[in-house]
Amino acid sequence: MNKRYLVLFLVGLILLFFLFKIEIINIFNFIKLNMSNLQTQIYHEVSVLKNQKKQIEDLEEENKKLKNKIAYLNSILFNCKDLNKLNFIKRADLILTKTISYASLPDFSQIYIDYSPKGKLPQGLVYNNLAAGIVVKKVGNYSLAFLNSNKNTSYTVYILDKNNSIPGIFYGKINTIKYIPKFKHIKKGDLVITSGLDGIFYKGAKVGVIESIKQTNLYQEAKIKLFYNNLNPNYFYVVNKYDRIKKKGGGNGTSKH
Repeated sequence: MNKRYLVLFLVGLILLFFLFKIEIINIFNFIKLNMSNLQTQIYHEVSVLKNQKKQIEDLEEENKKLKNKIAYLNSILFNCKDLNKLNFIKRADLILTKTISYASLPDFSQIYIDYSPKGKLPQGLVYNNLAAGIVVKKVGNYSLAFLNSNKNTSYTVYILDKNNSIPGIFYGKINTIKYIPKFKHIKKGDLVITSGLDGIFYKGAKVGVIESIKQTNLYQEAKIKLFYNNLNPNYFYVVNKYDRIKKKGGGNGTSKH
C-alpha cells in the first residue's frame, strides 16, 4: 500500500515538474516576445525622435534663412516705399542717388551719398523739385553732401514777385537770403526758387517762402520757411550740369587757343 502511494506521489511530482517546466518556458517565451516587441518599439521611437530632431534642425535652419530673407525683403520694401515718395523729374542733368549714412553724428545736416562726382563741385541736391542741399566733396566712391540745415550750405536764388526775379544768396542753418537789392520790393509769402546762375542748381527748384524781412544799410535780408524737410534724407537727384555742358561742348570742355 505504501509503495503504491509512493509511486503515485512520484508520478504526480513528475507531472507537476513537467507542467511547471512548460509554464516556465511559456512565461520565458512570453517575456522574451514582449522584450523583443519592447526593443522594436524603443528602436522605432528612437528612430522617430532622431527623424523629428533632424526635421526640427532642418526647420530651424530653414526658419533662419527665411528670417534673413524677410529682413532683406523688408529693407528692399522700405527702400521702395522711400523711393515711391520721390517724384520722377525728366531732366538730362539729374542723376538719382541714395543716402549711405550720416557723416558726423549728432550733426544730421551732413550725409554721405552713393554718388561719385566727375564734374566740378559743389552740385545741387534736389528732392521732388525742392532744393535740399549741395554736394561738396568726393570721399572715395561716395560724396559728402550738406543739407539746407548746414551752416556751410549756400547757393543763389530768385525771389519771385509777380513777374520779377529778385536775386539773392541763400545761407543754410539760419535759413536766410542775403544781399537782396535794397531797391527791390519783396514781401512775406513770396516764393523763393534756385536761380541756376551759380552752376549748382538748375533754375526753378523750389526753396521756400519768405517769412520776414530785415533791412540793412546796403541790402535786404529775408528769413524763409524751407519746403524741404531733411528728417528723412533717403533719395535725391544730383544736379550734374558739368557733364551735360561737357557733352554739349565736346572734348574735355576746354577751349583751344
